[in-house]
Amino acid sequence: MHIPRCLCLLLLSLLTAGCAGTVSSRTVAPAPNPNPQPEARTMFLPPALSDEWSQWMVGEWEGVGESDTGKGKGTTRIELALDGQFLISRGAAEITELNPEYLKQHLHATDEEIARFRRTGYRALEIYTIDQQTGEVIGYLFDNLRCVATGRGKREGSRETVEWVWQNGQKSTRITERVSADRMRITERTPNPGGNVMEDRGEMVRVTKSAAPEAP
Repeated sequence: MHIPRCLCLLLLSLLTAGCAGTVSSRTVAPAPNPNPQPEARTMFLPPALSDEWSQWMVGEWEGVGESDTGKGKGTTRIELALDGQFLISRGAAEITELNPEYLKQHLHATDEEIARFRRTGYRALEIYTIDQQTGEVIGYLFDNLRCVATGRGKREGSRETVEWVWQNGQKSTRITERVSADRMRITERTPNPGGNVMEDRGEMVRVTKSAAPEAP
C-alpha cells in the first residue's frame, strides 16, 4: 500500500490528479453475473495486517517529486493503526517550484490562492487496508485542498498499482515500486480530457525503520 500512500505521495501529483478541471462522468451499473460464485466469509475480527508489503511501508520517508504544477520535497509518516487493521499515511510537502499559469488555467486558482498554497504547502492523509473477500488494496485519500479520492488496486511482486477515482469523476493510476529495502519509486498517470496522459514522478527514501506508535 502506498502512501505516501500518497506519499504515498508524489508530492504535487495528487494535487493535479485530484482537483484538475471539471470532468463530467456517469456511473454505469455492472452487468449481472450469470454464474455467481459463493462469497468468501468475512471474518468478524480479522488478524492485523502482517503482509510483507505493509510491514515494509511502515516508517518515516522523505523525498522529492515533480509534475506539471511544479516541484516539491516532502516527508511521509506511515504507521499501522486500529490494532493493525489499517495503514495510515500522513504526508507533508514543501513547494520548491510552482507553475502559476498551469494552476490558473487547469485548476482555476486565483493569485491569492496560489500565494497561500506557496506558504502552506501540501498535506495529505491516506488510509489503506485489504478487502477480505477479494484481497484487493482499498485506499482513501483526503488533503488540505479538500479533495477526496477512493482507490482500489493490487500488488504483484515489488509493485503496487492503485486506480483512484476523485470526487469530480477524474481518474488516475498510481504505481508504487519497491526499489530496495529503503527506497520507493512512485509514478502517477492521469488521462486528460484532450486525450493525452500526464505522468508525474517521485522517489522517497526511508529515514527511520518504524514510525512512532499510534496514540491511545
